[in-house]
Amino acid sequence: MYKTLRTIHLICGALSLPFLLMYVVSAVQMAHSKWFSIKPAVEERHVDIPQGLDARQLARNLTAKGIRGELSQIKATPGTLTFRIVVPGKVHEISTDRASNTARIKTSTAGALGMMNRLHHAAGLYHDYIPLNIWGLAVTIVSLSLVGLGATGLWMWWLRRQERITGILLVAANLVFTVAILAALRAAGP
Repeated sequence: MYKTLRTIHLICGALSLPFLLMYVVSAVQMAHSKWFSIKPAVEERHVDIPQGLDARQLARNLTAKGIRGELSQIKATPGTLTFRIVVPGKVHEISTDRASNTARIKTSTAGALGMMNRLHHAAGLYHDYIPLNIWGLAVTIVSLSLVGLGATGLWMWWLRRQERITGILLVAANLVFTVAILAALRAAGP
């Protein structure tokens, strides 16, 4: 039994580690943004577009020009159409002039830290852009692995009778610390 638990524990930890490292790096970058320079590179171009397309149709049309991602922030007026196509680390801002059938595409590309920052905020399985859904599924699996890591760790600890007192003290100290931090955050809130 202990050997099986240890194997599950190892697999959960090994599966979770790369994702946790990415979250650690991106959290440090967000908390200490002055330490890092993640200014995106910006390029702009103009392209001809077909007449009479809505934002979704135009976004599909732009995939032939290498622009892929999730469609967002659509704003339409009689003469213009603006929207964004976003992937983690890259934002395409498209603004069209329907009279001249042209689109201005402004692309901002962040480096690896910018991409990790955006992945840190990506959530859910409802995206039009399939790779973001795959990321959401991976994060779900990692979250379950972390629960498995904790559960198997506690179970293995409980099976080692000689370490129960030390473990109980550590779990209790961790619980007190966690509740104190949550209470402090709650008290400091608006």
